[in-house]
Amino acid sequence: MSVSSERVVGWLRGPATGNSAMGVYGLVTAMVALFLTYTAVATLAFTVPLLSSTVIVLVGLTVWVVMWAILDITASYLLSEDAA
Repeated sequence: MSVSSERVVGWLRGPATGNSAMGVYGLVTAMVALFLTYTAVATLAFTVPLLSSTVIVLVGLTVWVVMWAILDITASYLLSEDAA
């Protein structure tokens, strides 16, 4: 199942193409990633007993910001490539 670049760019030009939309997509992606890997994250956070919840929150925020940046850069690249 392949998706053409025209279709992806067409989807990106929809109503949800701004920076904040990519932030929401990144947040959803981060939530799913943390849900799937929570056992590993909690085990690693247990190494710092007093700050374990802080470590989990910081990992979540870091994953969110990284996903936001990746999605935003990818969307910008695809849109600029189509415009050229």
